[in-house]
Amino acid sequence: MKLIQKIALLAALTFGFAGCHGQSDDGEVKVSLVPSATTIVADGEQSVRFEVLYGASNVTHEAQIYIISHPELSWSGNPFTTTEVGEYVFQAIYKDQASEEVKITATEPVGGHESRFERHICVMDLTGAWCTFCPDGMTKLKYFVDKKEWRDIVHMLALHDNTQGEDPMGLALTSQILNDFRLVGFPSFVTDLRDAGSLSDNVGDIVPSFNRSIDDFPAQCDVKIESTLSGRELKMDVSLFAELAGKYSVSVYLVEDDIIAPQKDGSITHAEFNHQHVVRALVNSNYKGESLGSLAAEQEGVKSYTYTLPDEWKVEDMTIVALAITENGYVNNVAACELGESVDYKYLAQ
Repeated sequence: MKLIQKIALLAALTFGFAGCHGQSDDGEVKVSLVPSATTIVADGEQSVRFEVLYGASNVTHEAQIYIISHPELSWSGNPFTTTEVGEYVFQAIYKDQASEEVKITATEPVGGHESRFERHICVMDLTGAWCTFCPDGMTKLKYFVDKKEWRDIVHMLALHDNTQGEDPMGLALTSQILNDFRLVGFPSFVTDLRDAGSLSDNVGDIVPSFNRSIDDFPAQCDVKIESTLSGRELKMDVSLFAELAGKYSVSVYLVEDDIIAPQKDGSITHAEFNHQHVVRALVNSNYKGESLGSLAAEQEGVKSYTYTLPDEWKVEDMTIVALAITENGYVNNVAACELGESVDYKYLAQ
């Protein structure tokens, strides 16, 4: 193809794209308000900038932008920043045409919020019945979890793996978490889906990870469980209450204690080892959580689940563990109750 033909074709394609971009279905050129972010921290420093487009043309300096949700605010224009937590709705006007509304959420700065809820922590033990070092890893983990300051607020999930040997309690989920956190082997731990390490040599990282959950990631939400059990059918309503606005998810695990099964331990194999905190199932499809969407401050979201329990699972030894997960992917709170029972939000003692 000759060069002049290529240039003509490119020009035609470009004109065609520009002619469609920023138009409504009937061909009218649209005004669009485009924010640089939809969530900022209400610290007076983090900001959002707006652009106003008329079709594909940037007309920001000629348009007017208004905070239609807070007309009382005095705002001089780009950029927008605030020290007040909340939701702010903006709209642009250009050539007497209004854009669609844009919502910006301003969240509480870390450390600037005092929660009414207890902060509970999730620690995962990545283990395997074939793993000769794993009983020692669980012993080390339990040593810290059983200490007075942690025993009532740290919830253990033992995730078994069967990719490197036979384990009747093994879940494919376990190796996925191991790989996602770039852990080199078993036994390992993961705290609040945030900090991870080995239970063979880096056990000194465990307590600092608990302290980080309390000090650097205080409660900004809580989770509760309501469940009913009819025969082998378990129904669960898992609710999350957001103190701070944001995007939230929940994960729900079914956990069984006192499972008697083989376990390698150093050079020997225990034929009847007592396994504790064993995750039997992740009820939702993704350990990173099932989304509740964006919740406003003081808003509640709920997810409902039904699960049929296999006959070999001992209902009387099982619990439901629900994780509240924030937009950064970290666990921010935990709730647990027996099957068929319920647990409410965990308010701090007054």
